[in-house]
Amino acid sequence: MSHIGYYLPEADITRSVYIKEEPQLEPLGHFHEGIEIMAVLEGEVEAFHINRSERLKVGEIFFADSFDCHHYSQISQQIRAIVIVLSSEYTTIFQNLYHGKTLPRFMNNIDKNEEIIQLMKTWLSEADKDFILNVGYSNLLFSKFVKNYDLEPNDASKDKNISVKLLKYINEHYTEDISLTTISKMLGYTKEYCSKIFSEVVGMSFRDYLNFLRLKKAKEYLTLKKSTKQTTTEIIYKCGFNSTATFYRALKGLRSKNINI
Repeated sequence: MSHIGYYLPEADITRSVYIKEEPQLEPLGHFHEGIEIMAVLEGEVEAFHINRSERLKVGEIFFADSFDCHHYSQISQQIRAIVIVLSSEYTTIFQNLYHGKTLPRFMNNIDKNEEIIQLMKTWLSEADKDFILNVGYSNLLFSKFVKNYDLEPNDASKDKNISVKLLKYINEHYTEDISLTTISKMLGYTKEYCSKIFSEVVGMSFRDYLNFLRLKKAKEYLTLKKSTKQTTTEIIYKCGFNSTATFYRALKGLRSKNINI
């Protein structure tokens, strides 16, 4: 399974905590600077991590580290899962204490996971999730993971900081006429170097990713077209395409590479 994915900037808002019981999971490859934890409560889910996948049953847990490309496929028609996404402020203590280490991506010991999932449920039930409470729960959760599982070497690349800057810039300026040449020059690196690390992290070229993001945004706007009263052509231009022809050319190009929107 190729590690093609898109950057999800909503997960990296300062002090961001997403914790929810979900009846469905994200089928598109995605990644973010924050970490993600998913625990299966009902049904069966296949979790994909970069080039590896496992089927997870009730009581099993999946972990995605910072900028790990991941997505899910629902094996059962009906599923329930708790999903937690934590921005970097909540992982600082763990990372400082266990520098160079990370959690296993697939945690399959149901007995060991029982108290972990119970803690996740308790956190979910809290009515007022302020910053201090979230810090407490996140560190308690990490402590239970460390107690129950051996940590693994963290394969984080030194190039990830540059890819973060690239991705954040693209997500903020995708409606504009941007190129990898201008962005790399702005960051102080060569175009070739930025192209290399971009492909390694995202799994597709800069141009394909830019088109992917523009098409994804266009799809979202087209879904809301009736309420916004915008025409299809207006939406296409709004998302950074300079004509309907380039829009359809980009769509055809990604489909030919089996990149789904």
